[in-house]
Amino acid sequence: MEEEKRRCRHISQEIVEDILVKLHVRSLMRFKAVSRDWRGTIESKFFLERHFRFQKPLGDQARILTISSETRYDRLAFDTMLFSTNGIVHEISPYPPISPIHQFEGSKISVPCDGLFCLYSNTQMSILNPATTCCRSLPYPTSTIYCDLRRDYTLLGIGRENSERRRYKIVCYFECDDKKVNESTKCKVFALDSNTWKDVDPPHCRVRYGHSLVHLDGVIYCFTCEIEPEHAKVLAFDLHTEKFQSFSISPYIGFKYSRNSGMHVLNRRLCIFDNDTLLQIWGLDINKGSWDMMHSIDVSKFSQSWRIIPMATINNYVIITNDEYHNLWALYDSKNHVLHHTCSLGHSKISFGMPYFETLVSAYQ
Repeated sequence: MEEEKRRCRHISQEIVEDILVKLHVRSLMRFKAVSRDWRGTIESKFFLERHFRFQKPLGDQARILTISSETRYDRLAFDTMLFSTNGIVHEISPYPPISPIHQFEGSKISVPCDGLFCLYSNTQMSILNPATTCCRSLPYPTSTIYCDLRRDYTLLGIGRENSERRRYKIVCYFECDDKKVNESTKCKVFALDSNTWKDVDPPHCRVRYGHSLVHLDGVIYCFTCEIEPEHAKVLAFDLHTEKFQSFSISPYIGFKYSRNSGMHVLNRRLCIFDNDTLLQIWGLDINKGSWDMMHSIDVSKFSQSWRIIPMATINNYVIITNDEYHNLWALYDSKNHVLHHTCSLGHSKISFGMPYFETLVSAYQ
């Protein structure tokens, strides 16, 4: 009888993994305390990759994470929204507030990669994963520019190598002296599994510091700083080879770098955008080095003081916001119709919004 009960209580490892891989990160963090075997399973690289592949597809939905400052306790607060063609749902945030290693106010935030993003100020840097509440302090890469200039002349981005090792790296662009306009931007790379910054051969140009670095398929992208705005280029840095490449922006598409310009990843393509009364979005064909129009959206009804940003796509639908991240969120269809919109997220001091999917990826490698 006892033998039969023991057999009934035993569940094969394969079945356990099939169940666990479908759970949200917060639940998995609790299940790590059940047993050493479950903890070992959840922390294994095999399970991490499997959970990553299972969780990433959202189908006809897109999740947006917004970050704000919880001033009472000086913590980072997170809100989430789930967009679909049926509407916009304000979810109860599954992520508890995080106490950052350094002050949030006045800091910059990088675009996320696999659930990780960087928070950096004039003197400190850290990397966070809201889903696991993991927060890691990073050594500051340079002291070659004055402290009060670092925020304006430092740019951080995080990405993952497109290689078998799939290492996570942070790229830092900075200026030794903002007055030396003829010198190129300096570049350092930080591998999470080495805990050290490494100098790499700099690009033969300067970069623009007004926009976040963007990651796609093992490459970090940004705009170059050209004297003539219409001669802007896209600079690409391969995280595996640590080599630079640039892509010209064809004059015929009418793109001209300005305050309203930007760069994003939409439908797994690198995109650039510009807007005045029309939000125009072009996608890069990397193999051909050419650009084609993906979307043209009439935004004349919105305040001219707003900088309109395309945030994500759902099939042929585009999610847009403004640069304050709480005054406007809207879903446009291919015929320029607003399907759904919202004007308030509850937090009036939202500092950043990003497409997000949760992972078990640790800030410590």
